[in-house]
Amino acid sequence: MYRISAILAAAGLLLLVGSAFAAPPATVPPPAATPTVDLVAQGRALFVAKGCVSCHRHAAVPDSGPFSGDDVPDLSAPRSDAEFLRRWLTNPAAMKPDTYMPRLTLSNPEIDALVAFLGHG
Repeated sequence: MYRISAILAAAGLLLLVGSAFAAPPATVPPPAATPTVDLVAQGRALFVAKGCVSCHRHAAVPDSGPFSGDDVPDLSAPRSDAEFLRRWLTNPAAMKPDTYMPRLTLSNPEIDALVAFLGHG
């Protein structure tokens, strides 16, 4: 009887000690925030106010962009790479030295709004 109790106690101790070294449960990152309608609207307004419409075409902005092609892309399609857009809008020449795109000196909130608008399609 003593032997069974000792074996059960040892097994219980092993389970207890083993659980102390178990990996924590995996955490799932929260889903990416969906831009608000206001942020998208602000981005659309900035697309016009900052002169993006002078070169870039966008379906949500009538009479925008007289040019199209590889050098001046049509921005109607949703852009999914927000980090690329942020870097590009911050300093286009740092990413493509021969670009015609001017550095617009945008604030972070303005960049957020433009990224929301361009990501929305």
